[in-house]
Formats: sequence, C-alpha cells, structure tokens
Amino acid sequence: GTAAVDVYELLAAGLELPVEDFTAAAKKWKSMGVPENATGIEGFLFPATYDFDPGTTAEQALQRLVDEAIARLDAAGVEPKDRFRVMTLASIVQREAGQNIEDMAKIARVFLNRLDQGMHLESDATVAYGTGNTHTVWTTDAERADKSNKWNTYANPGLPYGPIGNPGDAAIGAAVNPADGPWLFFVPINLKTGETVFSETADQHLAAVEQLRAWCRASAENAAYCA
Repeated sequence: GTAAVDVYELLAAGLELPVEDFTAAAKKWKSMGVPENATGIEGFLFPATYDFDPGTTAEQALQRLVDEAIARLDAAGVEPKDRFRVMTLASIVQREAGQNIEDMAKIARVFLNRLDQGMHLESDATVAYGTGNTHTVWTTDAERADKSNKWNTYANPGLPYGPIGNPGDAAIGAAVNPADGPWLFFVPINLKTGETVFSETADQHLAAVEQLRAWCRASAENAAYCA
C-alpha cells in the first residue's frame, strides 16, 4: 500500500542514490511496461523484498518492481487490458484494509456493489491521496467536497483517477475474486485490531460509525488512533 513517493525514498536509502533519480526515472513509466491507459507508475511498484547488485540505477530498480507487478497480475489471471483497473481497485482495497487481509475480499465487494448501483465509492483513502497525504486516511469535510481532486470518490463517480498506492498479492486477489455479499458500507470499529463492520443499509452503517466514535472516546490510547 505504500505510495510511489515513499517507495522512492525507500529505494534511495537502500541503493544510496538521490531520491530525485527515482522521481526522474518514474517519468519514463510508459517505456517500463506500465499499461498505456495508466496515469503513471503508481500502483505498479510491487511491494516485496528485493536484492539489487551494486551499481543498480534508479531506472533499473523501478523496472524490476514494475516487472514483478506485471508478473503478479499475470499470475492472478488479469488480462493486459484490465491491469490498470485492477490495480486501481486493489490499491484502494489495500489502503482501506491495511494488514487486515481477511476483510479484503469483502471490501472489494463493497466497492464493486457501489459501482454497480451507480453510487460514489466515498473512500477517504482516495481523497487523502489526492491531497498529498500518503500516510493517513483521515479527511476533512472540505477535502471530501473538493471535486477538483481527481481522486475524490465522494465528489466524483466511479473509480478514482488512478491507483493510490502499490498493492500486494492479497489485495490484487481480492480485486480479482471479491467475496459474495450485499454490503454497501464498511467501517472499522476498532482501529487497533482492525475489526470492521460491513453493512447493507445507511442506518446500519451509521450505527457502526457510532461504535467507532464510542471506541475513540473510550481511552486516551484509543483516541490517539483517531486523531
């Protein structure tokens, strides 16, 4: 789920190269095998552990991550024409679920159900990404109302402009094979454990949101997660 700008910093530290080398190399994404209909390299820097030979350049490093991402999509049975769409959905699932792998397929189903019914996705994670906040999914009323943010799925219909991070195998698998279910909403009610409630109606969802608010108020430790 790490965003590309943060991946550049990780690679720069590991390879002892300037971050600017990766920023510049990423602009060549069209020649690296990233789908032509993509909006950039975001989403196609596969998260894994890599060993690089001394002298590896920024472009070579990014190419390796992209190659791995394409290989993982192929292994999941994703057709080339669907790679960008799958990575976009998978990136949202990854950011919303975090490490809570068991809920990923259900989260994917929520978003697909909403798309099928013409509902906005209303993902805070996409809004936050569009504001440049890559380390949080918390947003403000003003941010959620800003239609000029191409990743704002509260104000704009359909999937966002592009991926909001770089998903792993579990999130890709969830996007390809979502769970069966009627859910249209989900919200974590314990931000420490990731326990999440899935709902079919707005009233059920609002009740779950109240559970989250009560959890946030229960202790100073809990409140720190809700800041």
